[in-house]
Amino acid sequence: MALRVKRASKRSIIIGGIVGVIILVVAGLIVQGVTRQSDDSTARPDYDTVLPNGKSISNLGGWDRVSPPSSAPVFAFTDSIDGVSVIVSQQPLPDSFKGDVAKKVSEFAKAQSMTSELEADGTKMYLGISAKGPQSTVFTKNDLLILIKSQAKIEDKSWMAYVTSLK
Repeated sequence: MALRVKRASKRSIIIGGIVGVIILVVAGLIVQGVTRQSDDSTARPDYDTVLPNGKSISNLGGWDRVSPPSSAPVFAFTDSIDGVSVIVSQQPLPDSFKGDVAKKVSEFAKAQSMTSELEADGTKMYLGISAKGPQSTVFTKNDLLILIKSQAKIEDKSWMAYVTSLK
């Protein structure tokens, strides 16, 4: 049995080289972007925010900007409710929500499949759950649009207590 070695043409070598360079450049840009965002530990909202009663942002591990630099600033922190990890993001109420805030929040919630409604100390919140268990809720408080995502299902009463604790 004789093995035949197929010689690569000059064209396939050049194309392979170009593809390799493109992959290296893209990988470098991705690593640079991740590094740049993670190195920005001093990023802080330049707007008033809410935190759970009795906790400081340093207790919560600090702020993370979760929006791209070219977008309106959205900042988040990580916390837990009943031992379930949650990410709490908040931003100033977008201009497009002003005027009829309740209606706009309701429309946004429905578009995100958050169809259960709860009320916590006068704050109307919309809750949704994915088939895999994580939940999301959206509401407004102190002229902020707040979105909370959990890693697993949380009882309604615990959601309501947490939202009430945000000051």
